[in-house]
Amino acid sequence: MNNFKSIKLVGAIVALSMLLMLPNALAQSPEHGQAINTMCPITPEEEVDPAFTIEYEGQTIGFCCRKCRTRFDEDPEAYLAELPMLQTVSMTTNSEPSHDDEHDHAENSESAESPAHDDSEPHDHAVDHDKGKSGLAKFISWLGKFHPPATHLPIGMLIGAALAEGLFIMTKRDMFRHAGAFCVVIAGFGALAAVTLGWFNGGFTLVDDQWVQTVHRWLGTSTTLLTLLSVGLLFRASRTGAKPSARLSYRVSLFTAAGMIGATGFFGGALVYGLNHYQW
Repeated sequence: MNNFKSIKLVGAIVALSMLLMLPNALAQSPEHGQAINTMCPITPEEEVDPAFTIEYEGQTIGFCCRKCRTRFDEDPEAYLAELPMLQTVSMTTNSEPSHDDEHDHAENSESAESPAHDDSEPHDHAVDHDKGKSGLAKFISWLGKFHPPATHLPIGMLIGAALAEGLFIMTKRDMFRHAGAFCVVIAGFGALAAVTLGWFNGGFTLVDDQWVQTVHRWLGTSTTLLTLLSVGLLFRASRTGAKPSARLSYRVSLFTAAGMIGATGFFGGALVYGLNHYQW
């Protein structure tokens, strides 16, 4: 009977964890719009991907990848020179374009499509482009695209484990202890898979072009290591005759990892939507 109650409790905690992840999952579905440009203003030699757009001065600007969209969002004025059609579209809202205006617009569109990328600022296409890759490198890059959905499992399970351990502290009921143990073990496996895909996704480098991605990379890696440490401390604390300090060490590690995974998720969202994506 107690085992049956524990199974139901585990199911309830997993369901609650999935509900906690739902807003984040919904937020990662970007709105698509009809871009006024056909070539990326950050990397002019790349065509626009309809999945990556942003609203700027009432117009929809398209980009080739999420990194370019984030870079534009951080400093739009630095790339307005690559968007001459932005001014043209704004002018058409006040007056009808003449034949000469249409001719100038066509010329501006052609100039916007001509490469004018500054090579001094490298652009990492490890996430969104597989051009120039073949064989194993292309396969690894493709696997890395599964990193964003893979993060939901360890996030939910780690938060669920911390919640269950907190309930165990308050109630001293073994079913919460069992539920927390189940969640943290699954979180360990999930975190290991997610961080591996994350390195595939971002490339094998110690420092990225964007400081936000560097912070996200190393926060995620550190959180995974701490989660695996929590699993090890759990097994040590579960041994017969284990000292109370063993359980305390496990709890400190678990609660710290649960907090760190929230920070990791924030910077992961900032890569796509910018640092102000939670602004009211």
